[in-house]
Amino acid sequence: MINVKDLNQMARNIIKNNQYVSIATTDKLGNPWISPVAYSYDKNWNLYFTSLPDSKHCKNIKATKKVVCCIFDSHQLWGEGVGLQIEGVSEEVTLRNAIEATKIYFKRKYPYGKIKPGMIKFFLKELINKRTFYRFYKITPRVVWMNDPNSKIDIRVKINLNG
Repeated sequence: MINVKDLNQMARNIIKNNQYVSIATTDKLGNPWISPVAYSYDKNWNLYFTSLPDSKHCKNIKATKKVVCCIFDSHQLWGEGVGLQIEGVSEEVTLRNAIEATKIYFKRKYPYGKIKPGMIKFFLKELINKRTFYRFYKITPRVVWMNDPNSKIDIRVKINLNG
């Protein structure tokens, strides 16, 4: 039997060992949209991704800031999968914080592919010169859930990523 502290560590490992987060957003009218994006994370378990500001999910983020996300390994066996369900807020990273977001994003060792050499320098230069079309977005988790792998039925357990 896994205790809650171990589930917290399991949740952190899910974030560390995966590369994509599926972000669900809604517009002001409540129309849903979902989009998978590659992410990185900081020491407080905030997630960062880069996207086009005129994409549907980014427009929705600008309109409401509310997001729900899930992170999971799609290679898990049927019936044995464990993943995270995250409720949070998201916003575009300010120019002041964009350099730090760039470092966090591009220094990550992504489990399923490497970032091409020179991308950090290129992205920073484009960002500073305001020529890039892409922007960084930050997801701040408010509540994180996981289905308890100890249970024979799906029971959600609240997770503390910082605990």
